[in-house]
This record gives sequence, structure tokens and C-alpha cells, in this order.
Amino acid sequence: MSAAAEQPLCRLDDIPDGNACGFHPGAQRQDRLFAVRRGSDVFVYLNSCPHNWVPLDWAKDKFLACPGGDIVCFAHGAHFDVASGVCTAGVCEVLRWRGARARIVDGVVMVAAALPVA
Repeated sequence: MSAAAEQPLCRLDDIPDGNACGFHPGAQRQDRLFAVRRGSDVFVYLNSCPHNWVPLDWAKDKFLACPGGDIVCFAHGAHFDVASGVCTAGVCEVLRWRGARARIVDGVVMVAAALPVA
């Protein structure tokens, strides 16, 4: 991914290890993306359930079953693996959703300027 095709999302240190935060890069609606930190790794996804396209969080930055746990859609209880986005339990076990391309550059989480469609 070239630097021109990227935009900064946040600093890695802005996301507590084992937790998730929602973001709204550019002029997108609030919490269009969310990022989950696992040590020095970060996984970024669209905040839209692949089952019914509603936001996953029930409150600001509440995307995980518990700190260090799975991503959960609080609308219908589906669980998703943080690293792969694969649904591991719930009504959408055959689904997964695409992550937003992301990488860390000098401690800054960079995401693709053109976000994937839900």
C-alpha cells in the first residue's frame, strides 16, 4: 500500500492492549471503523455486522466480549475471531467480514484511504 493511498487512523498507543476503539476517518459517519489491539498487532474492521449490517458495539468502544476476547455483535450475539474476522459462534457462523487494510508506521496505525464497502 503506497503512502498516498493511506490515511492515519490513530497512534497504536491510543488503543489499550487487548481492547478496541471506534474511529471515523475523514468525513465518514461516527465509528465507521474499529481497531483491536493485540500487543504490537492491530486489526481494523468496518463497524458493520456482515449478517445484518448494523454497528457491532452497544456503547462507545464496546466491541469485545471482554478485554482480550472475541469481537461480538451486540445486536444478535455473533462472535468473531479478532485476527481473521471469521464468525466463530452465532447466527452467522458461515460469514466473515473484510478488514480494512492497515499497517503500523512509526507507531501510527495507517489505513487505506479508500475504505471497503460493508
